[in-house]
Amino acid sequence: MATIACLHAATSNIALFETALRTLDYDDIQLLHRVESELLTSAIEAGEVTADIANDVRQILEEMCRHADAVIVTCTTLGIVALEAKAFSKPVIRVDAALARAAAGYHGAVLVLCTAHATLDATTRLFEAFIPDGRLAVELIPRAWAFFNHGDIDGYHQQIARYIRERHECALGCIVLAQSSMAGAEKYINTTLSVLTGPEISLQAAIDAIL
Repeated sequence: MATIACLHAATSNIALFETALRTLDYDDIQLLHRVESELLTSAIEAGEVTADIANDVRQILEEMCRHADAVIVTCTTLGIVALEAKAFSKPVIRVDAALARAAAGYHGAVLVLCTAHATLDATTRLFEAFIPDGRLAVELIPRAWAFFNHGDIDGYHQQIARYIRERHECALGCIVLAQSSMAGAEKYINTTLSVLTGPEISLQAAIDAIL
């Protein structure tokens, strides 16, 4: 039995990753979860991932590597600490990097959606490294994060789906829900386009790294 550890910044992401693992249908994989919400709160208050926050995340990842075969940083804001994955003893997967690699394989324009302003710049820089600028659009969904902060997860997901439904139509290859917390919106999205979500994509990347 292989173990994949997930570093979350929100407890609600645990269920999303457990559901994604069941969808992928790997009987020999188990998940280990750790939630460090105060680190994301500190990063949002500081307006960046400070050196002290990065050091705390790095120490947590090193500890998690000792108990798992691979680690996924499911928070896009904290994920920048996993930029140097070779610094860790086990594969460390950055959820948005896994999404960017997957999206780069699609033809046509790629629409990347975020809900948290704190992660917008880092997400944009990351996706630009994988996808030529002419094919990439990164957008912040207004008001969605307020639903999340008030614990209205269903309203949060519906706000994401509403934004996609009301957005001006254009030719797209795929839609990327850049933050793990957004994955639950998929059930409300009515589109023929591929919708890429962090839990399933990053889990598959972690599995590929260890099997």
